Amino acid sequence: MDKKQLEADFHHAMLEIYDLAKKLPQPYRATRFKQMIDEMGGKAAADKLLASSGISQGLSELYMAGQEKGLKISMEYLILQDPWQQLFTDEQKDIARKKLKQCGLDV
Repeated sequence: MDKKQLEADFHHAMLEIYDLAKKLPQPYRATRFKQMIDEMGGKAAADKLLASSGISQGLSELYMAGQEKGLKISMEYLILQDPWQQLFTDEQKDIARKKLKQCGLDV
């Protein structure tokens, strides 16, 4: 699969996160997350979120809405999965792991 197609598929996977979050036991509507994806595309939105320091409000909300299940539908968790991880640098993946670990999910 070429990089352009992989990024297009990742974009759709990011939109799927938004839909899954609405189905958690305590539904979470990540409207700013979806807006970022719509405006920038999934990969650029992920890059921007990874560049921000600390735990994002969205990651905290996902944890509160569904604990481990919520964290496993986070953008941070998604980028660590195949085939998406090849779109990101080792540094970005380390940041994602660190943020998840701070929320109690060791990946």
